[in-house]
Amino acid sequence: MPFASGTKRYRECMAEIIGVLKKYDMAGAVTVVDKNRSMFKYHFPTWTCVELGEDYVRLRMKAAEHPSKEVVHEICTNTAHVIMQMRDIAVNTFDLTKHLGKLMEEKWGMEHVGGVDFDPERDN
Repeated sequence: MPFASGTKRYRECMAEIIGVLKKYDMAGAVTVVDKNRSMFKYHFPTWTCVELGEDYVRLRMKAAEHPSKEVVHEICTNTAHVIMQMRDIAVNTFDLTKHLGKLMEEKWGMEHVGGVDFDPERDN
């Protein structure tokens, strides 16, 4: 699919990925990167108790809103599963990119100052 020059296709890409996560009711920690910009977003499914707002994230579980203690336990277990899986995968991603960064420094003389030449678009 062709994109017009100057479009924010990374946004279109992110919207499509988040749409798929919503369609299948799955969690995701998504990073998309094009030649000029990057963007990341977290999405949590309906079967967890994670609540994402514009400037906050919280675990919201009110037992009175559910039919039984077993359902509450299942939702909490599902939430823990999602969060720990995201964390474990983030560690793997960090380790891989750290290794590749060192290779680029050694072989290409690349320099990178974390947080300085990083300009993501955050949209959660």
